[in-house]
Amino acid sequence: MRPQRLIFPEINRTAWEDFDIPGSPAAHEVIARSITSLVSAGTELSIYTGTHMGYSLPNPPFPLMPHRPGYALVGEITALGSAVEGLAVGRRVLMEAGHGTMAVADTRTHAVVPVPEGVSSTRAPLARLAGIAFTALRLAPPQLGQRVVVLGLGLVGLLSGQLFHLAGARPVVGMDRLPERLKLAEACGITPADASREEPATAVGRVIGDSGADIVIEATGSPTLVPVGLEAARRGGTVVLLGSTRGAVTLDAYSLLHRKAVRLIGGHETALPFQGDHPWPRLRNLALALDLMAAGELRTDGMITDELKMEQALSAHDLLRTHPEAHLGVVIHWQ
Repeated sequence: MRPQRLIFPEINRTAWEDFDIPGSPAAHEVIARSITSLVSAGTELSIYTGTHMGYSLPNPPFPLMPHRPGYALVGEITALGSAVEGLAVGRRVLMEAGHGTMAVADTRTHAVVPVPEGVSSTRAPLARLAGIAFTALRLAPPQLGQRVVVLGLGLVGLLSGQLFHLAGARPVVGMDRLPERLKLAEACGITPADASREEPATAVGRVIGDSGADIVIEATGSPTLVPVGLEAARRGGTVVLLGSTRGAVTLDAYSLLHRKAVRLIGGHETALPFQGDHPWPRLRNLALALDLMAAGELRTDGMITDELKMEQALSAHDLLRTHPEAHLGVVIHWQ
């Protein structure tokens, strides 16, 4: 059978697509047989549902429809090019590749990282989202004891909060409306704050103090939470927009930015280079995320809520679209 992959032919519809794998890889390419892949509840789902900001832009940053989703896949290498170093046929790797039965990645532009023995193929794709969460840490590194607030406890928010905690932030407060996510946060060393019971400013004042947070991470992409994050920050504090904002933002820039002297940082992962001489390129962060998972320092217990077989793959995005509160990490098993 020819390899198959998922495609969005139009908004809110997923289909199968046959595709070709080269007989032999180019010099920098890796070919792998897919084991698992993780569905992104952020960018990937917003493209599926038509809510991504790119739909309202005259020049979208990437092709929207038809779209081939996926960027967090674990596979077993079946072939590799002559210029690929540090990898071998039969090795299990985390790849920046789409959902499908086979994967091809150019190592110059797409991540291909060995998966440590201590990390299962079901959990390993979470490291790709941890790589995204690392962006906030690298752009706004905390000093020991600085106070951090994370708005939104999806996968990226949960992983981001843990990374800031590991880097010395105390306390790290995580805000969400869903009880199960608040429980996960607490198990990961994050102080939970129920946004359904109190306003963010009230919660920040109760846990941190009225002066506000040193660093606020907006991890949902909700336009309405950007001013909330700015309000939660202390005078001279920092707010990182880690989630890709799903629409235009309305805010009182004078009161929340100008007079408070708050630093607002765009935290898209492309703010860091893929690889090269930068001290913390994305590829290095991804490898570190896997090492932290293998050591048990970056916890992922309870983050995978759904494990689907290949024949169920067409329903994966609808699970997140129709019942986002019940599904957090959705993994597809390809073998």
